Amino acid sequence: MKIGNNIKALRLRREMTQEALALRLGVTSSAVGNYERGVSFPKDDVLERLFGALGCTPNELFGAEELLTDEEYELLEKYRALDAHGKRLVNACAEIELDRLAEEDEEFIAVAARKGAEKSRVKLKKRAGKSIRELPDYYNKGDKK
Repeated sequence: MKIGNNIKALRLRREMTQEALALRLGVTSSAVGNYERGVSFPKDDVLERLFGALGCTPNELFGAEELLTDEEYELLEKYRALDAHGKRLVNACAEIELDRLAEEDEEFIAVAARKGAEKSRVKLKKRAGKSIRELPDYYNKGDKK
């Protein structure tokens, strides 16, 4: 049962014992152990308290979205502690970095731009499904062989 593994992972991430979680949920520590092992499933009212106690969304708990890594969780906590100005700065930095990565993902090759131009170069973007070394059809129309 995936929810049990997620309960345990989220509890451990928050450095919480089964006993501490049980106190927050109003259940016994053996009930928490049973949830984690998949022996039993928390009732609706316990589930609601579980989201708050573990600081997670229903999607995280039920595995509909991947759990954050410890590093991602720490970054999220830091981000949440920022004021509006700090969040705008972080968002701007993230956008700049994502743009840089998108540029690196595009496949380019450097070639001479004109005959005789020693340092003049252009970048050709790879066309979908074609080799970057294939010339476009319009380029070959004037060839006389």
